[in-house]
Amino acid sequence: MFYIVQFVSSMPVDEVSWTNLESHSCTTYATREYVAELNVSPWNPQRTKICMSTRAVVHGRPHWPSRCEYRSGKVIGHFAIDHDEPDCVTYWSGYRNWGCTAKGSKKRHIEQHLMNVPANTDYKEFCATTPARFLDQEFSGADSCVNSIWGVYGQWFIDDPNC
Repeated sequence: MFYIVQFVSSMPVDEVSWTNLESHSCTTYATREYVAELNVSPWNPQRTKICMSTRAVVHGRPHWPSRCEYRSGKVIGHFAIDHDEPDCVTYWSGYRNWGCTAKGSKKRHIEQHLMNVPANTDYKEFCATTPARFLDQEFSGADSCVNSIWGVYGQWFIDDPNC
């Protein structure tokens, strides 16, 4: 048996649009959350489906919402924008090779200082998602992170047969 699913909206599809687009905080490396309201009736039973299938243009590019919610009588879309967000770009500085973790461990301890961490954000998220390159290897983020009075430091424990 086959069912035909039809998209039903209380307003023509071409009239559905996003309003009040606002940038919010950085959420991860090079990514900022944006939030907008969808001008769809809050009584429309298809409001979440309409929300998830309506793109918003941010920085000249169309984006699908990452999630939708119904809040205070409004349909709200959340967008994770991962381009043209320089304030959200963190980077590594101060490479330091601490040597072997222990004799016979076959692991080397590397540490770097994480720079440009946005205020009031989860430093662990940025530490884990800021790419790094050293010793001819590439990493998507640190193995672990330490937050001290001197800043956030990423740590790597890489394989080294000489240790």
